[in-house]
Amino acid sequence: MRDEKFALYGFELMIPSDWSIELNPKSSRKKGDVAFQSQKGNRVFVSWGSLEDAKQFKTLEEHRDGSLKQVKKGSDVKSFAVSDLKETQIAGHRALVSHVSTEIRTGVMGRNVASRDIWSVHFHCTNLSRYYVLFSMERDPTEFEDMGPVFDAFAKTMVCHPI
Repeated sequence: MRDEKFALYGFELMIPSDWSIELNPKSSRKKGDVAFQSQKGNRVFVSWGSLEDAKQFKTLEEHRDGSLKQVKKGSDVKSFAVSDLKETQIAGHRALVSHVSTEIRTGVMGRNVASRDIWSVHFHCTNLSRYYVLFSMERDPTEFEDMGPVFDAFAKTMVCHPI
């Protein structure tokens, strides 16, 4: 399968050519998100916003931890475990990668439980005064042996400003 370039509001990344794209209709240059969806419904999202909007977080770690806390306290979350936290570079910026395993209540009355593998990366682009969050949402674990390398392929190609 070949990849193709997706670009919007100054950032770009490579996506598989058979994945669909859904832009949040409320998205703007200042703030928004876009979802990339595989054939079986697995997704990778890119969210962005002004660093000014993220000023309640004094550090990149606080930004990441705030996002992880939101996932953990979701009303449908039965269990939550952080599998991995590491640091990397994206487009020359320090970036924090997280891997979380959750069990989500599904179905009527929340009687069924589904495991979810979630990857995320947070970074701040001071060149454009923006924050970026990339995260994956695994819906069909049979599509990929491991969602980690799929997510990593998106993150490695992320460019947030002209170099």
